[in-house]
Amino acid sequence: MATKMFVRITGNFVTCLRSAQSVKSAVRCALPGAGVPRARFCSQQVSQDEVKVPIENLTLVSSLENMGVDMMRVRKRHAVLLKKTTTYEQNLKHFLTNKGADSKMVASIISRYPQAITRDLEVLEKMWNIWKGVLGTDETVLSVAQRSPESFFRTSNTGNLSKNIRYLQSLGLPPKVLCQLMVKSPRTFANSVDLNKQNVEYLLGLCTMLGGKNPREFVRELISRNIYILTKSTNRIQYNIENMKSLMKLDDRALLLWIQGDGAPIVSLSYTYFENNYRNAREVLQSLGCTEAEISLYVFTCPKLLLVTPTIFANKIKLLMDCGVDVKEILNHPNILAFHINNLKSRIQQLKESGYDFQSFGLSVLLLGQAKFSSRVERLRSAGTLEEGVRQ
Repeated sequence: MATKMFVRITGNFVTCLRSAQSVKSAVRCALPGAGVPRARFCSQQVSQDEVKVPIENLTLVSSLENMGVDMMRVRKRHAVLLKKTTTYEQNLKHFLTNKGADSKMVASIISRYPQAITRDLEVLEKMWNIWKGVLGTDETVLSVAQRSPESFFRTSNTGNLSKNIRYLQSLGLPPKVLCQLMVKSPRTFANSVDLNKQNVEYLLGLCTMLGGKNPREFVRELISRNIYILTKSTNRIQYNIENMKSLMKLDDRALLLWIQGDGAPIVSLSYTYFENNYRNAREVLQSLGCTEAEISLYVFTCPKLLLVTPTIFANKIKLLMDCGVDVKEILNHPNILAFHINNLKSRIQQLKESGYDFQSFGLSVLLLGQAKFSSRVERLRSAGTLEEGVRQ
């Protein structure tokens, strides 16, 4: 009995041992051999050296380098472009050279807008002719392509571009405004024609809602004064319109006049930007004793002050108040706050050094053109020197 038990236990042990050896052999087979990287679990970190670097098209890279393109800039702006196998950089170079560009200009255009090398020759010719039809000459089109490559090379949809031009011309936009749209707001032409039509229909309806009698004229004026308006959502515009009415206490007629005039750039500000800046300006001016009516009129007269950040607005007010003038003097010269703060500081410093008395003569001198301002400062200095000589 004991012998049988011993044999059974020994057999079970051998069986287990054989199973363990089989598992071990299977594991050995599954493990990679020498020189083969081991599998990692997701929680394990990969060293920087092991990260795979995207393979660039070395022929393309070499071609661009030979053209003098800033490759660091290209990699920063559009690195994936350098992996493409089909590009047209040489065609682009020859095309622009034939239009009057030099090699330095071509390199600069590609460095700033690398996607330009994806436009084939046929598209370039069509795009150029369309732009030339609006801007007039090759020199003007080339100057746009040089100054703002994205404006010209942004889209390759020549059909959509032509349709948009015809539609905007049908609105009665002057050629000058159409040129500004193409140069400064190319996204307008990247929109589908249907989207631009929807946006225009909204603006026509807005004019009617506010009691306007000539919606098409309203749209022409608004686009002329805010060339980005068709690239903004109608929801954003509606949000700003509602805030203008409630915060500035404007009736429909005053609001209509404002947004097709000096207030046009404010209409398309990002959500809450108008609201936040207006509330901040009101808070600052109220702390100086201004009434709601004075503040509303102030903003109505100089809406540009709403384009600056709250901090800069407060700093400009403080800078002017430190000259010793009353806040009412600032309200009487609203355009002063449209000056860059560094320009204001420089002018105030020059006037103070020349002995100018802001309390006696006011702030209007700050609004002079550069030539007249410099002449005024020179006269003040000469008068001060003469007076000093007499005392001596």
